[in-house]
Amino acid sequence: EGRNLMNIRKLLSAAAASVMAMSLLCSCGQSGVLRLGTGNTGGNYYSYGTLLHELDENGIEVKKTAGSQANLRLMNEGFIDMAIVQSDVLSEAVNGVGDFENEPVSGVRAVAGLYDEAFQIVVRSKSDINSIADLKGKKISVGDEGSGVAKNAEYLLLSAGVAFSSVEPVYMSYSDSAAALESGDIDAFFAIIGTPATVVSELAESTDIRIIAPDSRTIEYMLNIYKGYSEITIPAGTYHGQDEDIPTIGVKAVLVADSDTDRQQIKDITAMLFDKSSSIKYSVAVPEPDTEFAVSDIPCSFHQGAADYYASVGITVSTDPENDGNSFIFGAQDN
Repeated sequence: EGRNLMNIRKLLSAAAASVMAMSLLCSCGQSGVLRLGTGNTGGNYYSYGTLLHELDENGIEVKKTAGSQANLRLMNEGFIDMAIVQSDVLSEAVNGVGDFENEPVSGVRAVAGLYDEAFQIVVRSKSDINSIADLKGKKISVGDEGSGVAKNAEYLLLSAGVAFSSVEPVYMSYSDSAAALESGDIDAFFAIIGTPATVVSELAESTDIRIIAPDSRTIEYMLNIYKGYSEITIPAGTYHGQDEDIPTIGVKAVLVADSDTDRQQIKDITAMLFDKSSSIKYSVAVPEPDTEFAVSDIPCSFHQGAADYYASVGITVSTDPENDGNSFIFGAQDN
């Protein structure tokens, strides 16, 4: 009797697993809807993805995730069809290095570079933190686990001569980080996000804050870590109380798709980015999509559907995955 009961339980477990697998398969192919991995609320990825859904509500379903690393792993496992990710995390993924050591994501293809994200370290104005070096011993939010922010925080700290082990990291969404900074539960938070970032703007209206600028040596060091980083400026007046320009590091946000996604759908979505560029600019508060920006400094090959669109406007991009990462990979810092 006990053996029969055990067999029944095994059969029930197998049936339940089959139902779950079928539900995942059904959600994948339903009406040709593409599942788009974004990020957490409070970030631009989620806002951008929500707008893309509104512009093409029959073709895109927004999935809230932990961010870039999580998105690439979810795509690799077949749970999402498209995603927005950081260029540097994408480079690690296609090269199988860093957090993707020996686990390369081979099926990811680029659709378009969307906008630059700025490295921002937010503190309260009354804080005694005036430089990255002052973060030693402080409690700092470095974004959600599975996002690219924690890795960026580690790189930036190391570039400034601060060991990651010398800070007290906590893992929170941008919204939770802003609330924790306002209440004094943390000393600072990292945000890798397009400017002006809504979550930072709203915090600046209720709490006096400052953005810590990396010094020139730290910026130079960062530019040598990854060829896809750039030096950008957060203009004065971007946030309430910000009276001066803030030099910092920029990294590109990239829309990617699984190589198996429908070619025509990806072509149509790529075209939509540029046809609806003014709506994107005003709705998400980032620069409108630009074809030259969209195809430059991308560390993986392009989806054939995206390549079809770019060819229609006179731009040739590589669709050969053999070229992935050849130009933009992480390298050793020169001493």
